[in-house]
Amino acid sequence: MSHIYLILIYFHLLLFQGIDINHYKKVINTSDNDSLVVNAHIMMMKSFGPNKMDSVRLYFNKALYYTKKNNFLIGETILNHNMANLLSVHGDLSEALVYANAAAASAKKQKDELNLARAYGLLTVIYGRKGDFTKSAANAFSSLNIFEKLKNKSGMINAYIKLSAIHIQIHDFKSALKYCKIADSLNKEVKDKDFELDIVNNMAIAFAEQGKLDDALEMFKRVSNLTKGQKSKISAHASALMNIGLVYKEKKEYKKALDYYQQSYKVSLDNNYPEGILKNMQNISVAYYFIGDYDKSNQEALKALDKSREMGVIDLEVEILEGLRSNYLKQQDYKNAQKYTEEYYEAAMKLNVKEREREISGIKDKYELEKTQEQVKLLNQINETRTKQRNLSIILLVIAFLSMIVFAYSYYRIRILNRQNVINKDKLFESNQIKDRIFSIIGHDLRSAYVSTLGILSLIKENNISEHEKSNMIDRVIHQSETALETLDKLLHWGYSQIRGAKITLEDFNCATPIKQTLDFLQQLIQEKRVVVDNQINEEICVLADKNHFNFIIRNLISNAVKFTPNGGKITLKSQEEKDNFKFFITDSGVGIAKARLEKIFTADSSSTSGTQNEKGTGLGLIICKEFIESNGGKIEVNSIEGVGTTFSFTLKKGKC
Repeated sequence: MSHIYLILIYFHLLLFQGIDINHYKKVINTSDNDSLVVNAHIMMMKSFGPNKMDSVRLYFNKALYYTKKNNFLIGETILNHNMANLLSVHGDLSEALVYANAAAASAKKQKDELNLARAYGLLTVIYGRKGDFTKSAANAFSSLNIFEKLKNKSGMINAYIKLSAIHIQIHDFKSALKYCKIADSLNKEVKDKDFELDIVNNMAIAFAEQGKLDDALEMFKRVSNLTKGQKSKISAHASALMNIGLVYKEKKEYKKALDYYQQSYKVSLDNNYPEGILKNMQNISVAYYFIGDYDKSNQEALKALDKSREMGVIDLEVEILEGLRSNYLKQQDYKNAQKYTEEYYEAAMKLNVKEREREISGIKDKYELEKTQEQVKLLNQINETRTKQRNLSIILLVIAFLSMIVFAYSYYRIRILNRQNVINKDKLFESNQIKDRIFSIIGHDLRSAYVSTLGILSLIKENNISEHEKSNMIDRVIHQSETALETLDKLLHWGYSQIRGAKITLEDFNCATPIKQTLDFLQQLIQEKRVVVDNQINEEICVLADKNHFNFIIRNLISNAVKFTPNGGKITLKSQEEKDNFKFFITDSGVGIAKARLEKIFTADSSSTSGTQNEKGTGLGLIICKEFIESNGGKIEVNSIEGVGTTFSFTLKKGKC
């Protein structure tokens, strides 16, 4: 079986709708009940969509200030929990982790075991959505242990459902079914219909992924019956019908599959369920393909493609494009097959960082080949032009005026081509540098990290070491893995921007929040090194830039400052106004940079050095920072004195917040 079934229910978080905004604004302004006020702020946060996260953060910060002012500790825990939940729903998983961990820490500090268990449950979901199933499972078991201690059967059922979903994701279907059965047994006492739905759905998926199609069909039909006619379960009902169709497709009963896809499509359309509409459009196209009606398949696929692009569902767009190119190849329409093949690879590049990791070598080779072919073509054009010039000169020597015109034209043409040739040679040389740098990092930094990690894990497996040594080794494995992941992330950022060109989305935003988030993210390392951070940046500063680029720039520059500042050092963050720009300064009292390195620090020739605690780097971060700053219309500078410290400064345009 292959990746054909629904998103697992435990990863599906619901947004709230139909919130009475005026009512909750009135509660905020008039009530003196702490619980009601905090709840009103939370409901206001939930009323905003994914494009209004600044408004969400505004109400979160107001509520957080209220809880601290009134020493309402449980309100702070609940507030962080809901903020993490909203960020997770909107796809901001890394930021969601910060608030979920804050909720867990707050509950732990208050010895509030119920909210601590719920925080672990939320961390289970977030790590699961990030694809880190090891941490997801660890948090699920932590949640389960607390619920068992509290004898909270609903919490236990929820934890077992999450564990079954995790084991489906890692293809351990035997364990997944085991956890489903435990949850089902507990639910016979609780008799919760929502839990029953989750359990049956997970069992259906586990059966389907094992190829037990008749068992899966029975379970999906049971899900359909459980959700039929319930307004609150429209998406689950539409999904169940679709999954029945998917099972019939695996059984090669394509007409039955088509019938259920169409039923699911109608339910989704009647109830304005966009995800169901889109997915079923694509499934209907696939069904027509297997039935043999390629024209109908293409018609449905093209409608689904337009819809997926309208909704920005890139993963489904990739599937649809792949189906279209297969259809056109089957029909021997090679022109359209080529067109949708190119669009497929373009969409696939955007889909997944992990896919880019596997394909980057192939992409670079293709890129280099295309560049080489361009150079050959250009040189041929030059040679052809020169040959024509010589021939024409011989023929037209008798006509002086015409000869002069031809000569002048040819000379001008050759100058342009030669100039273009020089430019392209420079680009070719630069692309070779990029290739060499990428393979050097892959071959040395990443390979060394994984070789070292495997060596440590082998020692741990032998079990001949003390618990203290084992703990130290595990810390080293975590540190090396985090370093390798950071290296890979920077490598992919840089390589992708070099191959495709960085795209920017300009917007006006306040700088205070991303700077605070970066400092919070680095807080543990800052505390470990006892570094004093003096943030003097005006909280009202607003810039016009790509927000993701700004987050990357500020995170890398502050991270570098911490990395190269010794224990007990100081880092100062400043800003100043310069006509149409704001200028930011990150100053550290660190080891400084040698003069020889300063000239190359923003180029592919730059080499990385270790931090004051032997922190590793690749040198890519500063290169990406320079590219991002310049693409946003700014400049970056560096001043450094060895043994005294370093100041990085950069400018960005003023915004209108």
